[in-house]
Amino acid sequence: MFRRAIFLLALIISCCTAPSPTAFAQGDPQQGKTTIHVVQRGDTLYGIAQQYGTTVEAIIAANGITDVTTLAIGQRLLIPNATTGDPGVPTQYVIQPADTLLSLSLRFATTVDDLARRNNMLNPHMAYVGQAVTVQEGSTDAQRIGNGWLHTVTARDTLFRIAAQYGVTTQAIFKANELTPSAILMVGQKLVIPGTGTAPALIDLPEPFSNFTLTPGYAEQGKTIMLRLTTEIPVTMTGTFMGRPLVVITDLARTSHAVVFGIDSLAKAGVYPITLDATDAANQRYSITRFVEVRDGGYPYEDLILAPELGDLIDPAITQPELDRILQIVTKFTPQRYFAGPMGLPCSAAVTSQFGTRRSYNGSDYSFVHTGTDFAASPGSPIVAPAAGIVVLAEPLNVRGNAVIIDHGWGVYTGYWHQSEVYVKVGDHVDQGQTIGTVGSTGRVTGAHLHWELYIYGVSVDPLQWVRESFN
Repeated sequence: MFRRAIFLLALIISCCTAPSPTAFAQGDPQQGKTTIHVVQRGDTLYGIAQQYGTTVEAIIAANGITDVTTLAIGQRLLIPNATTGDPGVPTQYVIQPADTLLSLSLRFATTVDDLARRNNMLNPHMAYVGQAVTVQEGSTDAQRIGNGWLHTVTARDTLFRIAAQYGVTTQAIFKANELTPSAILMVGQKLVIPGTGTAPALIDLPEPFSNFTLTPGYAEQGKTIMLRLTTEIPVTMTGTFMGRPLVVITDLARTSHAVVFGIDSLAKAGVYPITLDATDAANQRYSITRFVEVRDGGYPYEDLILAPELGDLIDPAITQPELDRILQIVTKFTPQRYFAGPMGLPCSAAVTSQFGTRRSYNGSDYSFVHTGTDFAASPGSPIVAPAAGIVVLAEPLNVRGNAVIIDHGWGVYTGYWHQSEVYVKVGDHVDQGQTIGTVGSTGRVTGAHLHWELYIYGVSVDPLQWVRESFN
């Protein structure tokens, strides 16, 4: 508050000691563009007018300012007739699946070329989901269109028919697209259809896709992502990502579609195309491709020394047959979803080893990966189900000791190794928070602990992400 008072006092003094308003103009300003200025510490109306080659009167009129002391740091001012300076406000934005540079240029009143230039994009079509871009908001004086649609013209379209379809006027379409009433529409041409505040946010998706979101908004090694799509008509959908087929879960109306996808912790970081294909009742096929960045997980490295008698902990001849059996179970798909909301923790104890840790044993390379999360709980401590599901394995295993696997539906499984006791059996339905066993040191271990794993169609992913985020 004290700093704010100093800023306002300085502002008043600057405006009161500056030349009279008629001196600011020094003649009529040249015609320029309307841009935006974000008020910074020490700014005055006089200084802002000089910066953009306009007048104090013009700024006051454009913003309805009645008292110069109402200026505040961070306030946005419309600057009419700006002839100098870099028009617009630098804004940071993260690209979403329903975005293209075209839709962003319309939403932020800039141009595709400007977006590409500021972000060093040699190919604007290669902008990827999760990419952080700098947008010079208001770099043009074009109309900002935050709500509306991008319509692709078909052979049967007319301007009147398009206007009626979206409930807008032909004049609004003329203005948004800089068309004349005599303009000829071309098949495949994209038209901007401006909407009111009740219209959906402007996105750029081909028909019949009407929305496309990614949770948590970016992809990362060893993490889970959820894709959600809606379509205007009923369709059957398939897709591929990172060289693997997508399992698409579709509602009964076949217009709402979801994909739960686990990214292998050893996947190479980079940009990958994700392609989704939809087929309607008439066997008409539609397709959409977006590029998604998979970030490096930043997993730590650790060196472990095993006593000679524990060498079979990493001997593939012993570990692989059991792993193959586990994978046969956790690669099956159950269409019913049992989980709801974030998962709970399976054990009340400190984490001693995180998922994804790259491990070296007895001086080997770091080719071993910790595929779960370890909890340093005391022997006999309760283990609870973090989410509802059906028990699909409950038995002693050679390497994992007394083990339980729960099917949570939609390809999501959790595993609990090295238990001292198991309280459930195959076929049991368990609720979130139900005790399923106790912590122990059975199997091939160096001490008592709970090892918790989570699989998406057989791919091990970070289970703690499911505690922090919801994938409903």
